[in-house]
Amino acid sequence: MTERPQLVASRAPVPTPSHPNLGKPERLMSLAAGSLLIANGLRQGGLKGWPQVLLGACAAWRAYSGTCRVKRALTHSPFEQTFEQDRDWGGSKVISRSITVGKPREEVFAFCRDPANLGALMPWIDAIEQTGERTYRWVAHGPMDKTLHCDLEQCEPKEDRKLHWIAGPDTRFKHDIQMHFSDAPGGRGTQIKVIVACQTPLGAAGYALAAAISRFSDKALLNVLRSIKQQLETGEVSTNKMRPEQTQDFLFVHPANSATQAPANDSSTDKPELNGGTV
Repeated sequence: MTERPQLVASRAPVPTPSHPNLGKPERLMSLAAGSLLIANGLRQGGLKGWPQVLLGACAAWRAYSGTCRVKRALTHSPFEQTFEQDRDWGGSKVISRSITVGKPREEVFAFCRDPANLGALMPWIDAIEQTGERTYRWVAHGPMDKTLHCDLEQCEPKEDRKLHWIAGPDTRFKHDIQMHFSDAPGGRGTQIKVIVACQTPLGAAGYALAAAISRFSDKALLNVLRSIKQQLETGEVSTNKMRPEQTQDFLFVHPANSATQAPANDSSTDKPELNGGTV
């Protein structure tokens, strides 16, 4: 399989009045719409008029400041645009997390190379079935006790530095998952960087839904990285036994892990803007 170029995540800048994300035509339209709403609202008055005045004021401020958070949330980052061009996807949502593990790179890579080791650290994974030489079926339990599965193909590992999985040809929603391994500065061990991309259908609506779900998947990804760190450094993953057992699916965010796990040297390299349907 042809090796794809390594992608570098970049975070979209937050719009400010000094760095607007609206063009001149958009600002003029907002100003015109806001003026009409304010004028009509003042004319009507009462319960019908004042909401229009409020909306008009928001539109006028949008025109004055040149910033729109909704547009920013629905705008694909340069990183996602690169993914879409490289994979020929109509749309994508990407999340990325990194963590430092106090173990040699070869040991960390060998652990992560085995899907069974990773699946054991994900409470929403029921089973991992090997269906081919490099293909695996991940079986998970989703919301409302539904069983979900995803077929992933493991690409040829790259010199103890990169693992790469892609969704099988019959998978409805395409995924692209990469793990990059590098020696941490100062001999502190190994830095793991994970990039998870999901193809988003249905244009802007699909992207908005994926962005909303990504808030959960981003936290789940961070939790998995923390579990990998704990497993390799201490030989076990701590849990809070004071809490009763409960069903956990891929949208579950572990409520006690932040308090029970050892602090991790993690950093988010591509924060989700409302991440992604990636799990």
